[in-house]
Amino acid sequence: VNITDSEALATWKPAIAAVDNYVVSYASEYDPEVTQTVSGNTVEYDLKGLRPATEYTLSVHAVKDTQKSETLSTQFTTGLDAPRDLSATEVQSETAVITWRPPRAPVTDYLLIYESIDGRVKEVILNPETTSYSLTELSPSTQYTVKLQALNRSLKSKTIQIIFTTTGLLYPYPKDCSQALLNGETTSGLYTVYLNGDKAQPLEVFCDMSEDGGGWIVFLRRQNGKEDFYRNWKTYVAGFGDPKDEFWIGLENLHKITSQGQYELRVDLRDKGETVYAVYDRFSVGDMKSRYQLRVDGYSGTAGDSMTYHNRRSFSTFDKDNDSAITNCALSYKGAFWYKNCHRVNLMGRYGDNSHSQGVNWFHWKGHEYSIQFAEMKLRPSSFRNLEGRRKRA
Repeated sequence: VNITDSEALATWKPAIAAVDNYVVSYASEYDPEVTQTVSGNTVEYDLKGLRPATEYTLSVHAVKDTQKSETLSTQFTTGLDAPRDLSATEVQSETAVITWRPPRAPVTDYLLIYESIDGRVKEVILNPETTSYSLTELSPSTQYTVKLQALNRSLKSKTIQIIFTTTGLLYPYPKDCSQALLNGETTSGLYTVYLNGDKAQPLEVFCDMSEDGGGWIVFLRRQNGKEDFYRNWKTYVAGFGDPKDEFWIGLENLHKITSQGQYELRVDLRDKGETVYAVYDRFSVGDMKSRYQLRVDGYSGTAGDSMTYHNRRSFSTFDKDNDSAITNCALSYKGAFWYKNCHRVNLMGRYGDNSHSQGVNWFHWKGHEYSIQFAEMKLRPSSFRNLEGRRKRA
């Protein structure tokens, strides 16, 4: 009785006649026979140091002087010992690695169960050579219980368990793409950011996670002429298009994003395999009262400085003329922008139109009579560059 992976208790009914001793012996096909003599007053004996998952033959006989009783025999099988040293390593916000040492006995499978504190349970059957398992798709800042049991056909070991907690995201509600990147998101695409880190203000944006260290919110893209950019004031305030294709994020969103701190602007231009860029250290868009006034300065790059001309200008559309020209620039050039006495930049111009000042222009690269094939405007916190430098040095 009381059989475990390494011990068992042998018990017997006493002989009717008085006896001097009982002789207990036990053996398996792997271990030599062990024989022990015990007092005639006892009716049990602890068997210790047994081999796990092993069949033993146990025999007992009584001795009185030189006489010996018949031998009683039985078979029993020890339990399967449990795996050892279960631990969780490399614990991140959504992943962890579980490791263990195998039991002494042979194993046919392992049963691994992991459960989050909110009751979600997953079970995995693993092959006998396995001594580690990677957990994925975990939730950040969540406590998990991991249980592991060894199996050998019908035998099951005791279950061992550990508890660990995944790490929290650095920014549970990232306010821009740079915070999403610092959370470990490294693929460019659509993400939800939260204005001012407030979960009640979600905004879907396209993040460029590769250009110059990544972490950019893309707010304008021209690439094929699918989208009409000759739109009215209300549409430019709200935003339009498909963030995975041609689109404009909206003036109100730009104002809210750039009000969160100091942002830099990057413009990427491509045409027939040529690529150039312009970076401005400081970029912000004012509120509706200022008619979404542009602040931009601190140029560096290869495209030439065409944006500084538009600094401190309010935004103009064909139905809201805020430029300083005698004519209505948006109407004349079939676009919308922070026009001054018209433009050096006309990235919302007519796609593919090479007539003077009508197309997608960046004056200091291709002049006014060339419509550029691909243009993107994007922004990220000015402090990100320093942070990235510190991370690289670290």
